[in-house]
Amino acid sequence: MEPNILDLRQERCPLALLLAKRHTNLLKVGDSCCILIRESSSKSDIQKFLQKQSFDLLIEEMDDHFRIHVNRTKEMC
Repeated sequence: MEPNILDLRQERCPLALLLAKRHTNLLKVGDSCCILIRESSSKSDIQKFLQKQSFDLLIEEMDDHFRIHVNRTKEMC
């Protein structure tokens, strides 16, 4: 299976958040993706949204960006 990567390192909020919402809304239960983001404020906004939507997250701080591993474990209400 090909990795599901959304590279938002060139984007800033609000566009980064909008693109992350669109991408993660397409995930089915059991699916995962990785979001790459450079701005810490965008990372925080995306993190808050995904936590409210009950996604499982793992966030790694890399040298010049953040890597957010996202897993959908529940159906959205």
